Amino acid sequence: MEIRTAGPKDCAGIARLQVESYQESYRGIFPARYLRGFTVDEQEQDWQDFLGLSSNHVLHVAVGDDGQISGYSLGLPGAEGYPPYESELVALHVRRESQRQGLGRRLVSATSQTLITQGVRSLFLWVLKENPARVFYEKLGGVYLAEKPWQNNQYFGTHILEVAYGWRDIRTLIAEP
Repeated sequence: MEIRTAGPKDCAGIARLQVESYQESYRGIFPARYLRGFTVDEQEQDWQDFLGLSSNHVLHVAVGDDGQISGYSLGLPGAEGYPPYESELVALHVRRESQRQGLGRRLVSATSQTLITQGVRSLFLWVLKENPARVFYEKLGGVYLAEKPWQNNQYFGTHILEVAYGWRDIRTLIAEP
């Protein structure tokens, strides 16, 4: 499995994985109508637009020998969402059949390595409180920071919470070869 920086040619694969991941992982957390409204075409265009912006974002993909994207991670340096943390892991998705094989850890490591080259020393993330992936972040040494209502609660008429985890020293996320 190769982990590399993502480019425009990866947008369709990222979009497919994102939609599949949302529909599998967030079933029972997000309303079904929201999940049904997620389309690959719309997400692919969003990723094309995102990659077209001049930005210092860090987007990595994990690509198998068959050329399929099995995972992706998105980090943003200079994030202001939870001071004093200097960057945010905005997204990490791994195809279900590729989970529990170290791929998520490798994606987080690759993102962290790139952020370090940009002068970043710390990282935080928000994860849905009901998302079982929270255990993964805890195993990576993430420290519980806070929780808040999810941004779209008013749209759904529900009460979904997000939990923040942080790493003051991003170097702890670099995986050993």
